Amino acid sequence: MKLSLLCSGIILALASVSFNPVAAETAMTNPIAGSCEEVSCEKEMRQLVRLARGGSGDAAAIVGMAYASGDGLEQNDKEAERYLRIGVRYNSPVAMYILSDWYLNGHIVEQDINESVRLLDLAIRAEYAPAIYKRAIQLLSINQPDTIAEGIELLEQAADQNLMSAMFALARLKHTGVGTEQDLYGAAELYRQLMMAGHTDSRHHARQISRELAELEGTNNSDEMIARLQEAEGMERISVVGTRMNVHGRLDNIARRLAATGRYDTRSIGSRIRGVSCEDTGTNCGVTRPEAGQGSLNEVLTGVVE
Repeated sequence: MKLSLLCSGIILALASVSFNPVAAETAMTNPIAGSCEEVSCEKEMRQLVRLARGGSGDAAAIVGMAYASGDGLEQNDKEAERYLRIGVRYNSPVAMYILSDWYLNGHIVEQDINESVRLLDLAIRAEYAPAIYKRAIQLLSINQPDTIAEGIELLEQAADQNLMSAMFALARLKHTGVGTEQDLYGAAELYRQLMMAGHTDSRHHARQISRELAELEGTNNSDEMIARLQEAEGMERISVVGTRMNVHGRLDNIARRLAATGRYDTRSIGSRIRGVSCEDTGTNCGVTRPEAGQGSLNEVLTGVVE
């Protein structure tokens, strides 16, 4: 069954908010835009360039973004493209996603829709949540029964990875019953998690769904969920912001985590094969691995799972 015109508008509104070209360039195409304008990132960038040359695709993605914006490195379109391609070659889903966006919008590279789709498919196969979410919104916007079902499934996959944009979109669909069966409790739980993560747009919808839950018969479960929503809304979330500390801390954290794998240092003992750690060679060596779940660029940059 196709979506109604009004319901289709909800999907398109979510898509337009998430993929506004200006917002996309700062939030996704270059999540560190403006970070190095007030403080020098020279030391951290040198580390990331070294890691990129040693085979780290995620480091190459950051270097490419820095060259694209002139933030941290002198603006250079050719170098930006070159490092993004290095990132793709080293199987970084972040690099795949960013370069796909560049091809889609004709940013840095000449517009090529087919290449954009190919790279997005690669990022999706690598289970990169922002790429999964983007494809989900595209499929939902087509407004056909098969694409709606596939889009909802992908949206759930991205939400399961705690991508906040996907969680919010899924909550809205469950709340309204758009494209899927209405699930007030499921939507309420998503709103609750989003509020606890500091997602301000969820507060209004959480209040609305609380009123709807209060009207349901058999109030035990409803009362419990309403109480949990109220508790989440009442929590004070404190964010400490310090420009110099944040910039150096985030970039240094990225470099340290990538270096800790032992995969990208050509000077390391045990393996001199680019992109291969000493533990992969079968030799006796010690390797300090990054913490589990610290794989995506945005998570490493911000310390927050989205």
